[in-house]
Amino acid sequence: MLEYDFKESIGYSVAMAYRALRMALDAKLVRYGITFRQWQVLAGLALEGEISQVKLAELIGVEGPTLVRILDRMEHKGWIKRNVSSRDRRQKLITPTKKVEGVWRKMTECAHGVRNNAVKGISTKEVANLRRLLEKIRENLDEKYVNEKSV
Repeated sequence: MLEYDFKESIGYSVAMAYRALRMALDAKLVRYGITFRQWQVLAGLALEGEISQVKLAELIGVEGPTLVRILDRMEHKGWIKRNVSSRDRRQKLITPTKKVEGVWRKMTECAHGVRNNAVKGISTKEVANLRRLLEKIRENLDEKYVNEKSV
């Protein structure tokens, strides 16, 4: 029998919380014909501004070919534009269009609703502490990963 201490695993707890958040957001977004991956693309653009396809794929954690299919659908809807970089003609830069602003408002309303449900019964102090702890875990792992790669 396979054994693992899942009840003690921070990774398992974080993964299951992420899964629940993603499923809840997906359920809300589907009403508007929007996918979670499209949400991630637009959220990445909101966070970073114009960004290369390569960096966007890394940011949202998808493979390049998967991102291309997502971007194709989004470009077809008129939500994003792909422009060739003036510094490197091989690089495509992704930018949102004006047309996506109305859709983005619906997406953020969905996200705020899911966020509010997720933290129901949790104090603002506890939520702030959770954010701080998760950021520290990420920093610890990023630091270790970077150090291992450079060895």
